[in-house]
Amino acid sequence: MSDDIERLLAEVNATTGDTSKAQPSSAVSRKNDAEVAKSAGGRLGFAVVCAALFGVIGLVVGLFVPFFLGTFSTGVGAAAGAFGAALLAGPPKWFSS
Repeated sequence: MSDDIERLLAEVNATTGDTSKAQPSSAVSRKNDAEVAKSAGGRLGFAVVCAALFGVIGLVVGLFVPFFLGTFSTGVGAAAGAFGAALLAGPPKWFSS
């Protein structure tokens, strides 16, 4: 499939008059991943946003569900879990665009 993409990119470049060789799709993907990692919305920023969002959701759920141990512990647990998961996974490509 990547051969088809490279062939199509070469055809587009020939049509538009660009004589440079098209970058392989894997090089473009690596470049985009590096830009996402270096951007202001990097891994740590994404983890903080996720922790805040899920912490608030945990607090609200803790208010309305009586069989949980407590509202505060539910919010803190949700925030800690979301922070850890987001820190390990990293931001998706749409987050920094």
